Order: sequence, then structure tokens, then C-alpha cells
Amino acid sequence: MNAVQLPVLNPPLKGFLRWAYTLSITSAHEETIPWYYSNFIQLSCKKTFLEDGRQFYIDFFRGKPNELNFNNPFLLTCSVNYTILEHLALDAWPHFFADQIRSGYYCVVFLDEAKLPPAAAYQQEPFPHHLFLYGFDWDKRFFDASMFDHTGVYRNVQIPFTEFLDAVHSMRYLLREGLTADHHTYFYKYEPHSPYPFDRIVALDQLHDYLNGDTHLNRINYIPDDEQAFGIDVYDYLQMYYDAVESNDPRLGDRNDVRHLHVLWEHKKMMSERITYLIDEGIIPYDEELVNGYQDIATRAMKLRDQYIRHEIREDKAVFAKVRLRLEQFRKEEPVLLQRLISLLEK
Repeated sequence: MNAVQLPVLNPPLKGFLRWAYTLSITSAHEETIPWYYSNFIQLSCKKTFLEDGRQFYIDFFRGKPNELNFNNPFLLTCSVNYTILEHLALDAWPHFFADQIRSGYYCVVFLDEAKLPPAAAYQQEPFPHHLFLYGFDWDKRFFDASMFDHTGVYRNVQIPFTEFLDAVHSMRYLLREGLTADHHTYFYKYEPHSPYPFDRIVALDQLHDYLNGDTHLNRINYIPDDEQAFGIDVYDYLQMYYDAVESNDPRLGDRNDVRHLHVLWEHKKMMSERITYLIDEGIIPYDEELVNGYQDIATRAMKLRDQYIRHEIREDKAVFAKVRLRLEQFRKEEPVLLQRLISLLEK
């Protein structure tokens, strides 16, 4: 086979690549849908971003390790570092990864994205990142890949072998010189799981944690730190972040203002879609207040993200008052809707 493409779908979550990459694999398989809607309820964010100057983040939380590290029940996962891959001659890399794809493995390769023309970081400072490979054409000498391009859009692209090798060669140099850390290269094979019906207990557990601003995931293997906020408490730190942006607080580290509001919108969209799924499957009865309430929150969250994008194109300081208003509304309205959902699931 000189050309192979493994099945992928446009992923439902794209805020971070660990979701986009893994969900683009599993979403192509209908049997994963109940698992998907049983999860992705909890949120977490960084609390100490002003004290330590590190980047603020907000993201879905499914415990540790994150989704790239053996955390998806439908994916057989292998990972290797550059210490192992160093023994592979550079010109042998395309053949090696093509062989893995031919064997049914999706490849998430750690490389320097600054060497890839579609990337926003192209020809800028080195940008160590993971690139998702799901196919290849040996005759035309390219990989089928997914990534965020220079416009910030997640899409499928073709990466010529020559550009792929440039990015790998640069990463080898960065690691050899101690200029970055090795975040490993991953291989995923889709493996059908035993039947996974919607899990009320798992969903209720996450809903209660969200409302309590807490998590008990991984407490056996990981000591909880005080650097993360969870669930409803995320709103407080999200507001703290945008207050710091508005005042141009010098303690702020690297910023990614739009992504935070994008992830917030993805969460509300996901919650609204979950409620529709639960009703369609007969797991809970139709509840107009719950359906309309979350649809409305999701719509306002999307509009807020879009308003902030326009602010970044043409500055409009009034956007910060809109952010404050919406976050206050969501923090007040969401617990009422979640309590309603919990009551329906517990019946």
C-alpha cells in the first residue's frame, strides 16, 4: 500500500490538541459516544498565574495523566522519547512512521513546528509541538496531518517528507543543546472497548465535583496541589485573569486570551449537547428550562468569544465589562441548571 489514510473525524473539542487529536480518532466510532457524554464535565484552571508568572490556562479535566498519556479507554497507546528514536537514521523517519500508520497506528510526533509552512510559528522562534499524522502517500512523498494552521484554524494538511524531516532535525538539535524538554512521541491504535453505556455514576460524580469546586480523581496516585481551581471556582480565576489583562498587570506571563473564552464556550456547548443526548436516549425526560437554559448559556459564551476576537483585531476596551457581566451571569445561573440535571439523573 503506497497510500494509507486512517479514519478521522472533525473533533468536537479543539481547545487543546490532546482533545482534538484523540477525539478525532474515537469520534469516528459510534460506540464511543456514550463514553464521551459520560465524561468532559469537569473544568480546571491555574490559580497561581500571577504569583509565579506562568501562563494561565483553563481546560477540561479528566484527571492525571492527561489524554495523551494512556487516558482513553478506546486507544492502545505507546510512547517513545528521542533517546530511543535517536538511533533511527534521520532519512529513515518517513519510512518508520509510514509503517506505523500502515499497521493502524496514528502518530503524534514531537517536533519543531517552526519548520512547517502551515504553522503560525513558521520561520519564527523554535516551537516544540506535537503533530498528528493519520496517513501518507509514499509516491507523492507526504504525510496527511492535522494541526492548527497560521490562521488559528484546526484543519487537515499535507506535510511533505522534506519539511517533516526539517522539523525533526531541528527538534533533535534543540534537545541535544538542552534548549527544550522531550515531551515524547505517541502512537495510538483504536481498539473497540467492551460495551460502554452511558455511566450515570461517573457523570453524577463529576457534576457534584464541579458544583463543589473540587476533585477527588487520582488521589491515590497523586498528591493534590494548590495550583489548580476546579468547577464553579474557575469563574473567579477567569475573572482575575481578565482583570489583569485589562489593567496590563506586569505579572502576567504568556497570554492566550481568546483560547480561554473558546474553552469556556466548548464546555457550555458540550453540556448543552450532553443534555440533548440524554433526552434523546431516554435517560432523562425532556425539561424545557434545562434545555433552553444551557442553550442560552452556550450561545452567550460563543458571542463573548467572538466579541473578544473582534477586540483583538480592533481594540475595544468595552469588551472587559462584557466579560465581567457574562462570567457573573454564568456563575449564578449554571449551578441552578446543574442541580436540575443532577435531580433528573438521580431519579
